[in-house]
Amino acid sequence: MTHQPRTAEKVIKSLSISDPGAIDLEAIAWLSGAKVKYRELDGCDACIAGRADVGRAIISIDSRSMARRQRFSLAHEIGHWEWHRGHQLMCSKDDIGGSGKSRGLSKEAAANRFAAELLMPKFMLKDAIRDFDRLNMRTVREMATHFDVSLTAMAYRLVESDFHPSLLLAYGKDGRRWFIRSKSIDEKWFPKNTLDRESSAYSILFEGAEDDGHMSTIDGDTWFDVGWADQVELGEQSFRTQDDEVVTLLVARSDRMLAD
Repeated sequence: MTHQPRTAEKVIKSLSISDPGAIDLEAIAWLSGAKVKYRELDGCDACIAGRADVGRAIISIDSRSMARRQRFSLAHEIGHWEWHRGHQLMCSKDDIGGSGKSRGLSKEAAANRFAAELLMPKFMLKDAIRDFDRLNMRTVREMATHFDVSLTAMAYRLVESDFHPSLLLAYGKDGRRWFIRSKSIDEKWFPKNTLDRESSAYSILFEGAEDDGHMSTIDGDTWFDVGWADQVELGEQSFRTQDDEVVTLLVARSDRMLAD
């Protein structure tokens, strides 16, 4: 029988899974014909080799990776097995992630989206987000724990799901690396290429400051070159992800930032 690729939501619902704690990735892989092995890998975080004609594959995950990294990597490879069956793929650190590093129409971008939707199904997010009246890093942290994913993966998923008008941005010392904004934010709000010294993200990245413990209020012209950006306020909260990278959650506090 010819394999028919399924969306992550169809996989979840076919197994009658309704709670994040019941998302057993090894079981999902096994039921899809893929066996999971954990071992030291060189040059990649995960890889998959399989035969489409017999519906069997072996997914290898780097045993040295952090637990949540392994979990996202496994979900990513399950996505490849669903949608790119028959291809032998080796996925590097930059290929796998719940951020904007691999976007567009590539196989890696598709596998990342599948992984995010498998680990954080939108119908489960909708139920869980009802327990929070605002979007900040406390919300992200508690949701990340509930779904067993990284802070960046959860923040990215919440912003793209548009529960609150917001943006997520990543900067290195060389400038902006990627960003995503909710659909409700007007496209004119395009972040600056480099960090403003007034931002907490600048202090964290360049001056060694601690991650923001709470969301602060800042003028829009700190982050955007829109002519009247100084007339709108944003909620801002930043955290370090690597020695040379900081991620910032921005939450709109003015309807003037919303798309028509």
